[in-house]
Amino acid sequence: IKRASHEKTVVIPILNVYGTGPRIQRLVPGVTVLDGCIYIVGFVSGTGEITQMGKIFRLVYGAHKGTQVASGIMEAIQKDLQESGIKAEISPDINRDTFVKWSFISAMAVTGAYYDVPMGEVQKPGKVRDTFIGLSTESAALGRKLGVEFPEDPVSYNLKVIDKLDPDSTASMQKDLARGHESEIQGLLFDMIAAAEEQGIDIPTYRMVAEKFTKH
Repeated sequence: IKRASHEKTVVIPILNVYGTGPRIQRLVPGVTVLDGCIYIVGFVSGTGEITQMGKIFRLVYGAHKGTQVASGIMEAIQKDLQESGIKAEISPDINRDTFVKWSFISAMAVTGAYYDVPMGEVQKPGKVRDTFIGLSTESAALGRKLGVEFPEDPVSYNLKVIDKLDPDSTASMQKDLARGHESEIQGLLFDMIAAAEEQGIDIPTYRMVAEKFTKH
């Protein structure tokens, strides 16, 4: 980022980890770093090629606490994104929205990887869906403890999103684990557990799934 940016550059992180924007901002103080999250399902289909699955393609971004952004910049970015066919939203509470995304993708990826199943199995009643609900419930408790004000019940929201996904889709973390590649498991599983422990939140479902991915 340091090498590619200048004083007028705006960075929008879309990593599946909560608090990315503030972390990057501390590392590159001379650049405007927002925070953001993306909702999309896709896979690497060739060299330099990504194929989208389903119709979800939504980018949410905004200024995290203490960030000053020049007037009109976020709106100009929104216009560029929308003209590219991307649903772009400027968030009035990006801390909340990035937590909501982290909660969802964590539950989705961890459930899929634990059972080694596509999202169609999470969409059906049974133990797979119950695990997804358990993970969502525990991360929601963490969010509330951190002061996140959810606009709707986070568990119902996560279920609503999961039920819209292509039944054959899998999370990128799941694909990476299956191929033996470096994955997002630290940010999506172990960081969630560490944050919950720090806040004194009980997370039995997260502990259960972590057993499979912990080296003894």
